[in-house]
Amino acid sequence: MKSLVEFGGVQKMNEIFAEENIFFIEEGLTDKNTFLKIVAEKAAEKELVSSKEACIKGLLEREQQQTTGFQEGFAIPHCKNDTVYSPKLMYFKTAPIPWDSLDGNPITDSFVLLIPEKAADEHLKYLALLSRALIDDEFRSGIKASQTQNEIYRLICQKLGVK
Repeated sequence: MKSLVEFGGVQKMNEIFAEENIFFIEEGLTDKNTFLKIVAEKAAEKELVSSKEACIKGLLEREQQQTTGFQEGFAIPHCKNDTVYSPKLMYFKTAPIPWDSLDGNPITDSFVLLIPEKAADEHLKYLALLSRALIDDEFRSGIKASQTQNEIYRLICQKLGVK
């Protein structure tokens, strides 16, 4: 599998993913829309987007097109619009969230992509890279078992080929 570093023209993972963009949320998640609002709030707090409202709108519009919920509790919600300053990856470990995932199960682990509208090619490359990573049983198990930001950060960086 190609690492993010090997993708031509794509920013290195350490430019789009930081340990401080890993979040644990154990309460207050009644549904997917509530979760996506929290994602947008965190993105705005971290100054990854210019508008919390536009980020929420982008995340919800993407979910209306097709679910971003995969299997075994994983999802890759994403927002691709002009509110995003530069490509970023956030990770959320949560209490189970009802989601229309491919296997019908709730989501507990979400990789959130924030992509500027003009970065459509990069968007597809990041999405493909994350999707391929989630095929790996050992990676999924490791993420599920991780209890700290640092553990999760190290696993993701290792899997995606970041030194």
